[in-house]
Amino acid sequence: MPATGPGLDALRLHFATAEVDELGQLYELTLEVHGRKRSGSYYTPQTLTRAVTTAAFAAAGGPRVGLRICDPALGGGAFLLEAARQLAAPAPADRALRRSVLERSLYGADISPLAVAVAEAVLWLWCNDGTLDPRVLRRRLVVQDALERGWEHELDGDTAAGFDVVLGNPPWVAFAGRAAQPLERQERRRLSEAFSAFRGYPTLHGLFVERATELAKTGIIALVVPSPLADLEGYRPVRRALGVSHAPVEPLLEFGQDAFEGVTQPCFALIAAPGSGAEDGRPFRLVERQRAGALAAEIAVPEVLSRMSSLPSLPRELFGELGFQSAGEVASSLFLWADAPDERHTVPLLEGKRVSEFHVGAPRLFLWPEPSVLARSRCRLRPPEHFARARFVVRQTAKFPIAALHTGLPFRNTLLAGFQHEDISPAFAVALLNSSLYRALHLAARRDARQAVFPQVKVAHLRALPAPPHHPEKRHEISQLTHQATNSGTSQELRSRLDELIFDLFSLRTEERAAVLSFLADRAPRS
Repeated sequence: MPATGPGLDALRLHFATAEVDELGQLYELTLEVHGRKRSGSYYTPQTLTRAVTTAAFAAAGGPRVGLRICDPALGGGAFLLEAARQLAAPAPADRALRRSVLERSLYGADISPLAVAVAEAVLWLWCNDGTLDPRVLRRRLVVQDALERGWEHELDGDTAAGFDVVLGNPPWVAFAGRAAQPLERQERRRLSEAFSAFRGYPTLHGLFVERATELAKTGIIALVVPSPLADLEGYRPVRRALGVSHAPVEPLLEFGQDAFEGVTQPCFALIAAPGSGAEDGRPFRLVERQRAGALAAEIAVPEVLSRMSSLPSLPRELFGELGFQSAGEVASSLFLWADAPDERHTVPLLEGKRVSEFHVGAPRLFLWPEPSVLARSRCRLRPPEHFARARFVVRQTAKFPIAALHTGLPFRNTLLAGFQHEDISPAFAVALLNSSLYRALHLAARRDARQAVFPQVKVAHLRALPAPPHHPEKRHEISQLTHQATNSGTSQELRSRLDELIFDLFSLRTEERAAVLSFLADRAPRS
């Protein structure tokens, strides 16, 4: 039997109000201790749980007791608590109604026993009914890896047909890329065989999206996931897996890059209803916003930019990645940031921030090529001729392409490489990438280029830009502007002339040119 007494009654009364969230916040502190990077777990603030849960219930026809609601990555119970509040909203002080909510509607799983214990305590205290046996919750909130199949059929209640709503904030963990977490080969193979969503850019949150389609066979899916899942090519298998049985309720709401404290990755609410989705994995439409408190809006892309995006693209072999990739120990022990090298640090390394349009500044980073540290960090320092293959360079961290002719020096992977091509000369490529038209094309096509923090230009982005018409005389004149800007610097007059020549090359009408410049001025005005 649950304990009772004046002290506990007072505690229940305290947590029956909004302060019940404090338990979840205490759980958040334990995440700091045990390391969030590996777990990918963050306690979701109430502003997000309220918005996502409200959208989920709207898609389900409204909140009503008896809906089977499951959070497969339970954490501290933030989403189930919000769902409980909304289900009990008609009579929030009615203990019988609260108890009915707990006993008939709420389910959850988490691999952390501590998380499940916190969620049990949060919901029991919210119920504010000392006669409620906590074991009722333990038959519905379980310590379980939700990616495993079958556990949902062993819960109390009628869950054989799946849940009416699956909602939550699954862990954001990547097993590839710069932020990759370790994963044993055997486990990687198992997940690849068990989930089609794992076959592109492998992530834990991608797996939870696919698993949610199984848990909510004919129900609503409502998950907080990173914004790149909406349109990044590597997430296409995730979108395909969703589209087999569910369709996103578009446009989907983005929360901005400050939705979680200490996290700059923007995220959105993936709301999906049962039905035929886009099995080709097409990108999702988002109502975008850069910050949680900012105005959200769909991006109005000028028709001319949408039309040009369907043109044949630039040659794949025009771009690639050649930059020196440095691990943590290399940067901490082998780098010297200075105006000149010293006796040890003899290898100059260009960085992205030293490149502006048409201009490469002198290097201010020098590497000590100490073989043992490089070997230990698995960093290979390639010979000078390797970097000389690049005829121009493009900044990687930027809202739009910023390009310049390469001076031949080694460079870090904050720069992308451009190569000699028989159809497009380096000077012509640099002029194209620095033009207003190509900057607008990039911003229109790439949501991650429009985000406030850490925007990226990627090789795939550059390769997808449209190839220009073949007009030798105009191309030559455009290329000459690159040489002029490289030798004498840029000016407003030169930029305007470049834009006019590029517009002429594509035969854009006056109103189309104005639309491009207006779109660019709104999204990324020139300095």
